Amino acid sequence: MTPVTVFFSYSHRDEKLRDKLALHLALLQKQGVIQSWHDRKITAGMEWAQAIDDNLNSAEIILLLVSDNFLASDYCYDIEMQRAMERHAAQEALVVPIILKPVDWSGAPFGKLQAFPKDAKPVTKWSNRDEAFTNIAQGIRTVATEMAKRDRPPTSASTAETALELAAVVAPAAVPAALRQAVELEELGGQVPLGSPFYVERPPVERDCYAAIVKPGALLRIKAPRQMGKSSLTIRILQQGEQQGYRGVWLTLQRIADPNLADLDSFLQWLCDRVTRKLRLSSQVGDHWQGRAGSMDKCTDFFELEILEVLQTPLVLCLDEVDEVFKYPEIAADFLGLLRSWHEESKISPLWQNLRLVITHSEEVYIPLDINQSPFNVGVPIDLPPLTLAQLTDLTQRHGLTWNDRDLAQLMAMVGGHPYLTRLALQQLALGAVTLAEFLQVAPTQAWLFGNHLRRHLGNVETHQLGAAMKQVVSAAEPVRLPIAQASKLVNMGLVRFQGNDVVPLCDLYRQYFQEMLRG
Repeated sequence: MTPVTVFFSYSHRDEKLRDKLALHLALLQKQGVIQSWHDRKITAGMEWAQAIDDNLNSAEIILLLVSDNFLASDYCYDIEMQRAMERHAAQEALVVPIILKPVDWSGAPFGKLQAFPKDAKPVTKWSNRDEAFTNIAQGIRTVATEMAKRDRPPTSASTAETALELAAVVAPAAVPAALRQAVELEELGGQVPLGSPFYVERPPVERDCYAAIVKPGALLRIKAPRQMGKSSLTIRILQQGEQQGYRGVWLTLQRIADPNLADLDSFLQWLCDRVTRKLRLSSQVGDHWQGRAGSMDKCTDFFELEILEVLQTPLVLCLDEVDEVFKYPEIAADFLGLLRSWHEESKISPLWQNLRLVITHSEEVYIPLDINQSPFNVGVPIDLPPLTLAQLTDLTQRHGLTWNDRDLAQLMAMVGGHPYLTRLALQQLALGAVTLAEFLQVAPTQAWLFGNHLRRHLGNVETHQLGAAMKQVVSAAEPVRLPIAQASKLVNMGLVRFQGNDVVPLCDLYRQYFQEMLRG
């Protein structure tokens, strides 16, 4: 059976509800019953509005998550809902309104819903309980199966709607145990996809970033150890900008080839070329690299004339993992100074106000920089913290696990709220690969799934000659005072955290592993 395509239309103020419904539909997607799409599946660099239009116009079932926020949104109501109604009336798609709260159908603003085709009945009056989501998922399964049998598009929407409403009444209240298998759908590592129900916000981080990126000449500096979610955050900042009508480019400097780091001239030409290609602009980098001007002036002129003037709209440029440039001090000092100069230019030039910079890094910047040339003392600094216990609890529930406080405390103690480690652990626990008791035994060993992560950290500790310092920290029952350079380096690696002026291991995983590996 070919999967039935499903499109979510919703207000971004209702993202948490959308995520919860998406989780309950994940099993249907895994089983090949449906193929769902919503705008958080837009990847960096895609045209936001075009991607929505394409998927809305090709969907066979269109879910409208209707709320006050939805009806107040010009885009949701005037564009997405109207187009959905047109396709429903033409029997090209099935419109399924999901009413997110009890409403007075005759009053404003829900009186607008009277414009729905009369056979486009709501699935449910809203209830914030798992059974409501389960009922909707069961109903959509019924509808999708029926549509497939009838070789869609549907010839009659009312038959499918009746089946959907019936399923919403008779479906069992409990979330099916098989729903836990949905966690297999996401491969771990790298960015958490925009459409993932497993991305957990860490207030006020996202709020502050989204507020900053809409300001002229914005510069965001995101610092956190590896695998703490920097890339996942930056693509959401990029999406936020694109939803404002901005253009966006995401570049990771980890992927830059060595020849492009031979000198500043090669590096800046690479940067100009990659940005224009990502924007689908004509690349005339070679023409601008003529003449006697210096590399930084040529790069600045290129951005101004070939990018900012051509776009005439804000550009969000995300430079991920700029640590890679730190390894080349002769390039890094000038490049970082160039970013600072562009930020300063935005204070006097309306054109340069359209450049919004987001840079991420893990390491402290040890390159000598004049205070007036560093981008690391201006803009908005963002430090990504580990997950809190409440956030870990939420993520546990999203994996279909119902745990008591003791279980949650044991997981939190072992992984310390580290996002990647938490998700990897929960995935295996939700799939039944290990019990919690087994996990607590095998987690700090190289034989389990954390092995590569732990070996990478051990190698870094040895490379930076921090073995004695780390051994001192994991062997002590109390916080340890280390020389500031050693303490800062271990904090940047994500192995320890400050407690006042002292440090303690981030989690039991690192304490147990390094106690064993540094013994003797």
